[in-house]
Amino acid sequence: MGVGERGASPAVQQLKSWVLETGDNQGSPFVLIDKVNAEVFAFSRDGLLLGSTPVLLGLARGDVAPPDIGERPLSAIRPDERITPSGRYVASLGENLSGKGILWIDYAGALSLHPVVTGRAADRRLERLASPTPDDNRISFGCVNVPPAFFDDIIARAFRGTTGIVYILPEQRSMPEVFPGV
Repeated sequence: MGVGERGASPAVQQLKSWVLETGDNQGSPFVLIDKVNAEVFAFSRDGLLLGSTPVLLGLARGDVAPPDIGERPLSAIRPDERITPSGRYVASLGENLSGKGILWIDYAGALSLHPVVTGRAADRRLERLASPTPDDNRISFGCVNVPPAFFDDIIARAFRGTTGIVYILPEQRSMPEVFPGV
């Protein structure tokens, strides 16, 4: 376990070990998102920790998003449907509708990892990221928000010119339900 991983939950450590032991990342960079602790850990293809940071997640707790979520406008997504779904995803860099860089986790499900959006001051998103606990990190429509420097310096560099794997740990289901074999 590397220096930056000392604060990682046992679930993150378990999943990272499984990924490397089984080669599930298929030689690609990978990201582990711990929804319970509102943290992300980015790794090189060989498991070297590239960085970690707090994240903002979907407002609602849960592990499964509604099946049609990616087809709806944001205004049609109820608060109880704003879930960051758990699972294993093949991810790649792309752009949103405004031309901003994002990591597409599940394009059809409109799920991405991107720099924090600070448009509404009342959301206090940067303050939420900086708070000492994960208690206030639930605010998005389901996307994973990270500090802009983490996106640019870690995520964009790791995924530039390649695909990678994003693992979103469950918060209600068991690890084996979401990641068989773990």
